[in-house]
Amino acid sequence: MSHIGKTLCLTYALIIAICIAFSYSAGGGFKGQYVFLQLPIVIQMASIDAVGLSPKLQNLSWVSVYGALCLPTFLFLYFVGWAIDGRSSGSPFK
Repeated sequence: MSHIGKTLCLTYALIIAICIAFSYSAGGGFKGQYVFLQLPIVIQMASIDAVGLSPKLQNLSWVSVYGALCLPTFLFLYFVGWAIDGRSSGSPFK
């Protein structure tokens, strides 16, 4: 198990949890909730928009969008951490 990968994933999960908590404490304002819910996935959404796939996400709930965009992000972060762990130990295979 990659310690750096787990740390990156936990950090991202913490960012998501903080943004969701802030979105529901935004005083009920829709704009504030929208901004805070969008923050953890804004880079992924921009990438999806750049390749023209954003219409596929328009009618999905926030939970569905988070599932579609965050799960691959967690995998990516874990494998980045795994690669960093491998370089620091001299071999990417432990």
